[in-house]
Amino acid sequence: METALSASSDVGRGSDGKTAPMRMKWIMKTAGIGIVAFMGLVASSHAQVQQSISISLNLYNQTGTGVRTMHVTTRDVIEFLTGGAVPRGARLWLIMPNDPAPDGGGNLGAFLRVTGSDGTVIDTTSDTFNIYQYYSSQNGSRTVAFNQFSFDFGGFGTELYGTATWSGKARGGQGSFHCSVSGHSAIGGTTDGAQPCTGSVSASSPRPLQ
Repeated sequence: METALSASSDVGRGSDGKTAPMRMKWIMKTAGIGIVAFMGLVASSHAQVQQSISISLNLYNQTGTGVRTMHVTTRDVIEFLTGGAVPRGARLWLIMPNDPAPDGGGNLGAFLRVTGSDGTVIDTTSDTFNIYQYYSSQNGSRTVAFNQFSFDFGGFGTELYGTATWSGKARGGQGSFHCSVSGHSAIGGTTDGAQPCTGSVSASSPRPLQ
């Protein structure tokens, strides 16, 4: 009887030891987990925006004979980030949360991304770039804020400060902005340590992250 009972309990089981109902339940559970994970990725993507960012700086480097003005452009920043020659058609993007709010340290949770002419992601900063927002005033979709732009990659260590005007918040992020900045910058192997700099940082209207 015991042998018969054991044999009958294995009827309908596959090589994995599961009965048909058990196997169907497992398949549905696995599929459900996959769908939830996929939806999470979609939601995460939709929770961020991207906007083209432009950087133009003048560094005032001390030399043995005086002060040499050095220019840093968006193209230079792309080269610092990628660690090599700028690919043809490369673009620099600012990625931000769709509805950014400074944390206790003023961190807006922003990062930079470089894409090729076909939109392929070439490189992305993680904790080596950020925008900090310490004080701000808002009226509708317009925000005036005291911001800090912090760069630390590829030998480019720069801290920039200025009051930016952001507009079009309804499009996502804090909108487009322009900021006249000043601060200090060091370029490894080029400047004599950190040197004073001035310039501007600006970004176009945001759009959903692709």
